[in-house]
Amino acid sequence: MEKPAEPLRPRWGQERRLAFIDTRLQYDGKINRRDLQEFFDISTPQASADLETYRTRAGANLHYDGRERAYLAAPTFRPLTGRSSAINYLDDLYRLASEVIDPLESFVGFVPPTGVVATPSRAITATEVATLVRAIRDRTAHEIVYQSMNAPAPVNRVISPHAMGFDGLRWHVRAWCHQRRVFRDFAVGRLEVLREVADVEIADPATDRGWTTHVGIVLVPHPHLSPSQRAAVIRDYGMVGDKLVLECRKAMLFYTLRHLNLQSKKISDDPATQHVIVENRNEVERWIQEDRALSSEL
Repeated sequence: MEKPAEPLRPRWGQERRLAFIDTRLQYDGKINRRDLQEFFDISTPQASADLETYRTRAGANLHYDGRERAYLAAPTFRPLTGRSSAINYLDDLYRLASEVIDPLESFVGFVPPTGVVATPSRAITATEVATLVRAIRDRTAHEIVYQSMNAPAPVNRVISPHAMGFDGLRWHVRAWCHQRRVFRDFAVGRLEVLREVADVEIADPATDRGWTTHVGIVLVPHPHLSPSQRAAVIRDYGMVGDKLVLECRKAMLFYTLRHLNLQSKKISDDPATQHVIVENRNEVERWIQEDRALSSEL
C-alpha cells in the first residue's frame, strides 16, 4: 500500500522568511535558526544570513540571549511587515483550529487552545468550483441543475458566471441567468454543472448594477448602552466619530445584515443582545428593495 503523499513544503524567497521572523518575534517573543531551518527547509548558513538581514533592517526589535540560544523580542519591538498584524495572526489561528490549513502553511509557532463556532460542512466539490472559476475567467456560459428553496424540484438553467460571493456561511456564484434575463446569486452547494453552452450572448458584468454599486451601512452604538459600554463598543468596532461605515456591494447588502444579525428593522430593547444599530436604516431598506427589483437569490 502506497504511503499518502506528504504535504508540499512551499519554497519562499527571503522576504517571506523575514516576515516569518517578524511574526514569530511578535507573537512567540523569540526565534532561533532552527525555527527557520525546519519551517523553510533551508541550511544553517542561510538561516543565519536571514537573521542577520533582519537585524540590519530592524536591529532594535531583537537581541540575542545566550541562555535561551535564541533571539528575543525587545520591549520596543515594532512589526516590520504587515504579515504580523493581529488580523493575519488571528485569521491563521481560526484556519488552523478549523483544520482548513496545515501548520506548514502558517507562520504561527505556539498555537494556543482555540475554539471556533461550529458550522455545517458544505458538500462542494473542487471540480464544480474549478469549472465556475474558469467560466468567470473565460466568460463562458454553462447549463446547470439548480435546487431553489422557492421550488419543490430542481430546475435547469443556463448561466454566465462573473463573480464569487461569500455570505459568512455559504459560497455563491453571481451570474447572468439566461432564462430570466437577470443577474442572480446561485448557492454553489445547490447546483450541478452539466455542460458548457456555446452560441449564447454573454452579459457584460459591468451591467450588473447590484454588483458594481457600492453602498455604506452606518453602524452606531445602541442608544441604551451606558457611557462605559458605549466607549467599549466604539473601541471594539474601530468606530471613527462614534460610527462605522461598512462598505459593501449592493448585491451583498442583505447577506451582510444577516451576518451581523441586523436584518430586522426592529431595534432590540436589550443592548446586551444588539450592541450596534443601523443608523441609515431607511436608506439600507431602499437599497435592498432596489436590488431585489433587479435580481434576487433563487
